Amino acid sequence: MKKSVNLILLTMLVSSISFAQYQFESFDINPSGDSSPYLFTEYNGKLYFEANDGTNGKELWVTDGTSAGTQLLKDINPTGDSDPGYFTEYNGNLYFIADDGTNGYELWVTDGTSAGTQLLKNINPTGSSHPDYFTEYNGKLYFQANDGINESELWVTDGTFVGTQLLKDINPTGSSHPDCFNEYNGKLYFTAYDGTNGSELWVTDGTSAGTLLLKDINPTGDSSPDYFTEYNGKLYFTANDGINGYELWVTDGTSAGTQLFKDINPTVGSYPAYFTEYNGNLYFTADDGINGSELWVTDGTSAGTQMVKDINPTGNSYPDYFTEYNGKLYFKADDGTNGKELWVTDGTSAGTLLFKEINPTGDSSPDLFTEYNGKLYFVADDGTNGKELWVTDGTSAETQKTMPPIAPNSNPLINTYIFAVYDSSLYFSANYNSIGQELWKLTDTSFTVFINNIVNKKNNINIFPNPAKEKIYITSYNDKITYIEITNIIGQIVKAQNFVSLQDNSVALDISSYTKGIYFIRINTENEIITQKIIVY
Repeated sequence: MKKSVNLILLTMLVSSISFAQYQFESFDINPSGDSSPYLFTEYNGKLYFEANDGTNGKELWVTDGTSAGTQLLKDINPTGDSDPGYFTEYNGNLYFIADDGTNGYELWVTDGTSAGTQLLKNINPTGSSHPDYFTEYNGKLYFQANDGINESELWVTDGTFVGTQLLKDINPTGSSHPDCFNEYNGKLYFTAYDGTNGSELWVTDGTSAGTLLLKDINPTGDSSPDYFTEYNGKLYFTANDGINGYELWVTDGTSAGTQLFKDINPTVGSYPAYFTEYNGNLYFTADDGINGSELWVTDGTSAGTQMVKDINPTGNSYPDYFTEYNGKLYFKADDGTNGKELWVTDGTSAGTLLFKEINPTGDSSPDLFTEYNGKLYFVADDGTNGKELWVTDGTSAETQKTMPPIAPNSNPLINTYIFAVYDSSLYFSANYNSIGQELWKLTDTSFTVFINNIVNKKNNINIFPNPAKEKIYITSYNDKITYIEITNIIGQIVKAQNFVSLQDNSVALDISSYTKGIYFIRINTENEIITQKIIVY
């Protein structure tokens, strides 16, 4: 009988409650204005980012997901903004660029402590070296930097002062501006300008002698290779050979094997971009000169390189922000009628469809697609309140706006540039209310999780989330909870509480002060007793 009662209860819950319950939490880093948190990067179990607290300027901050654990890690520039950025984890540390107010923008490193946050090397003693494009390859970190003598060239570090060196002065008369680094087939490929051949395709094995021009694709100017993407054992990219315009190219790592793959637009160039592998093929945007900028696909053969669908028959659909989710590819596109909206494809023309018209009066312009807890989150404008947070489970009906239980400001996510999934939550910058552009945390308690728990349990009690960090929620579906006891791994009681009457038979327990580890929770109801392991992290 109990099983049938459970099934009836589940049906009632599913029909009356949204499929997700969201908890929002804000961190007011700057009480006097916008902290504008940016460049979230998870490292060593915490989330690092740039923020401005209104006193110390734009500096390096860190959070463990709690208000008390959200702190200024170090005031690198006591007289202004250090503007930390390009965070890259390498060799157990976090490397980044920052300006300490004395040495300019240089290479810094942190081990996660204030004392261990230090200038690694002042590459340019006369100004800023502006190191960027950090890329780990073959046990070292490669990047572009300007030492004040050789200008912007290829540098490398092993994480030590001595091991941070100019790898090669590719352009002896100026800057080579190496960028677009991509590891492929045991070597590092990139774009650089040697002062003679223009901006071309280069390769390095990590040595100065092994840093070479792979191919002068455009003998009369710059081929400017870009969008390097490994697919099916080869490296695909966009380049201009001076004859066909910007087209789809491919290399196997040799000069002879670096070739025009397909001249999609024989008149001026198709400008292929945003390469994304999905379902065994490579999808991208291209303009064939007839249909405009549309969705294309290749299976690695010229014959199999085709337009998937002419989404906008009267112009350009400009598809971009390709993101695979739940077995399909989601993206933004403009069909010429509904504006820039959310689209989806299964790889076929018939299966390439407008997923949902979020803004019936204009462009919703969805972007920043991020999968979290089995759902796809993104920013979109439905035409009523500007850029806001949206979520979908892959169905149009469950593609909805979500926000804190407040009357939000207009365009609360207009200055949101990145989402970060950390500590079982979604972190982002937003301006929902009078506290300004601040750090927000969304936790999806995922109704589907506790549905699965109910179905799979022999009892009628659900505990979620588990593992947990700050709170756990306990719900009894048939009986009142009368007593809860939590013991640690050695049997010591850390919490014991009796309950006389509980509305909705639900309890929220604060575990934020608990030491990380394994605990056992005993729950007494009017008709049963259960004991279950919980993990605090």
